[in-house]
Amino acid sequence: MRSPVTLHGRLCRLELMRPDHIDGLLLAATADRSTYDYTYVPRDHDAVVRYVALATSDYAAGVAVPFTTVAIDPVTGEERIVGTSRLRELEYWRAGVWPPRHGHINPDGRPDAAEIGSTWLHPVAQRTGINTEAKLMMLTYAFEAWDVHRVSLKTDVRNTRSRAAISALGAQFEGIRRAHFPAADGGVRDSALFSIVRAEWPAAKTNLEARLQRYLDRAATAALETDLDTRRESNLEATLEPVNVDPHLVQPVQARQLDTAVNSASGPSTQASPVVQAPALPAA
Repeated sequence: MRSPVTLHGRLCRLELMRPDHIDGLLLAATADRSTYDYTYVPRDHDAVVRYVALATSDYAAGVAVPFTTVAIDPVTGEERIVGTSRLRELEYWRAGVWPPRHGHINPDGRPDAAEIGSTWLHPVAQRTGINTEAKLMMLTYAFEAWDVHRVSLKTDVRNTRSRAAISALGAQFEGIRRAHFPAADGGVRDSALFSIVRAEWPAAKTNLEARLQRYLDRAATAALETDLDTRRESNLEATLEPVNVDPHLVQPVQARQLDTAVNSASGPSTQASPVVQAPALPAA
């Protein structure tokens, strides 16, 4: 279990959190904090350094697998760090110790239950399909690589958006744990608890795959429409491009009008009107 884990998707990649992610995490955490009211997100460089150090320590102790979320632009392939998530609160029921406690790990290193948490994303990555794909990859890893019995999720009871997002994963609402632990905005919070158990995973997986595919289809359609719009604009600009004519080949309009006025005033003339002739082409 302690071998480095990287989960690869089409919209994002989940990399084991490490110190060289600090600058990217700092930018994602501090650029826009408007949606972090109920979630702990480090506020400055020192806080990000501590955040990564603690995550690394938890991984070494076998109690969590912390991920840095790297967004991948499906059109340009550009990558940027946009947040974090992790498999945490890992429970080991076969370690030979009862009740299970930290520091005692199953002989095969695989936990029997886990929680998905510490999830936050820069606002530009929210509602983009990234969170859906990240959750799909982590749940798949937990249920199919670790063969866990349960994956839990929880959120501040006041965070209605997060509760709706967890329900949309296919997780079942279990209830409210009152006075659960300190809230991100101060005070003590109640937590809404959810879970997916092994028997529910196939249906939840099908649901998540369908949701992700719908997002990818919409994104592909939007990209195609943008490309078509760009092509139309380019064609229109080419159509309206001015034609440059050598002024020596054309008699000015004002000169023609002046000649007409002079000829009318002087009466009929047997002299032929001057003809503007294009210069002869050079011989081949």
